[in-house]
This record gives sequence, C-alpha cells and structure tokens, in this order.
Amino acid sequence: MKNFRQKSPNLTIILPCRNEQAALPHCLFQIKEVINQNNLDAELIISDSSSDKSIEVIKQFATKYPKKLKIKIVKHNKEGYGNAYLEAFKHASGDYIFMADCDGSYDFNEIPNFLKHFPEYDFVIGNRFAGKFEPESMPWSHKYLGNPILSGLLRSFYGTSIKDCHCGMRAIKTDCLNKLDLKTTGMEFASEMIIKASKNNLKIKQIPIDYKKRIGTSKLKTFSDGWRHLKLIFLYPSYKD
Repeated sequence: MKNFRQKSPNLTIILPCRNEQAALPHCLFQIKEVINQNNLDAELIISDSSSDKSIEVIKQFATKYPKKLKIKIVKHNKEGYGNAYLEAFKHASGDYIFMADCDGSYDFNEIPNFLKHFPEYDFVIGNRFAGKFEPESMPWSHKYLGNPILSGLLRSFYGTSIKDCHCGMRAIKTDCLNKLDLKTTGMEFASEMIIKASKNNLKIKQIPIDYKKRIGTSKLKTFSDGWRHLKLIFLYPSYKD
C-alpha cells in the first residue's frame, strides 16, 4: 500500500457505502455535528458502490453544508467490504483514519473517544460486547455463535486479545495502516486487519461501544462471509479470495 498521507487534514473518516440511502442523512448529520462540536480537522471519504440514490443523498448534503464537512466521494463498481476500504485508502490524507459503517448502527459521537487514545496506541477498535446492544441490532447466530467463535479463533491462533473481531468501528494511525499491506476484498478484511496488526506488533486498544439496529437492509451473508473469515484464519498467509 502506498503512503498517501499529507499534513492536513489530520483525520480521515471513511464510510463504506453500498445502497445506504436511508441511513446516510442520519450518519452525515451526526458526523458533521461531531466534527464541529469538537473542532476536528477532518475530511470524510465515502467509498461508494451503490445502485440506489446514495450518491444523490451525499451530494445534496454536501451542497447544503459546503463549509461544514469536507466530503470526497470515491465511486467504484467493486462489491465487497474490503474493496470499499482499499479504494478509499488511496485518497486518504489524514494522520489518523477512522472507519465505520454508514448504516445507522454505530454512534459517531464515539469519534473523540477513539482519538483520545492516540498517539499512545496505534490501533483502536470498538467492543460491542462491552457496551449495550439495542434490541434486534444483531442476529442471535452472530451475537452468540459467529462473532465469539471467530474472535476466539483469532485470539488462539494469532495471540490477539480482541473480543469483537467484526466490529466495524475502528481507528488507526495512517503510517501503521500502510505497514499492513491489506489485500482481502470481502468481510474477512476485518479479520485480516487484526491479524496483521498483531503480526506487526501494533499497540492495540479496545473500547466499549454501543450498537444499534441498522437502518435499511443488511448486506451480510452469514454463511459465505463466515466461511471467508474461517479460510483466512486457517490459511493465512496463503489465503486467496
């Protein structure tokens, strides 16, 4: 991964977006408020592969608040959680990168809580199991089987202490991110990031966060996404998509 870091803005917020027109207004407004209230020097990158009206929603918001939020739209046709981030990283210019889904399940008021752990830590990740789950925010099979099992395997195989390996809210120093050489294109990207952070001896901090019921339709594919995670865990570093 090439290093695209510049001096300003200091923070890059990245949202992977695939058909999230219903949730975007809530997320964008919340991000704008957090940036303004905390006087953050930040840019927002939306990595979009949507076929709905997500782009129109983003452009309308950018027009309404042109001086309140620096928005970059990275438009591509690549499906996959990992692909969304790999495309966005090419355009990030902050010293720190904050990552979260734009489906309404995460509270962007947490951004300052993540940033306060820098520069002491290299990588900060949320732990939903240490926070509060809104009713119906996560399927039973994911909450009590999938995530705990996969997180446990990562701890056993790679010596991590991560309790919530699928948490999509995380932040990392850009120079540390560049060392990871992330490559996976699907949901297993979340696990790859943790594995390589551990392999590169990054100093990792977990913090409790709450989790809400998403707005709109989930893109998760329980069995195929879970299988991709398992293959990565067992076959790393020879894993192939």
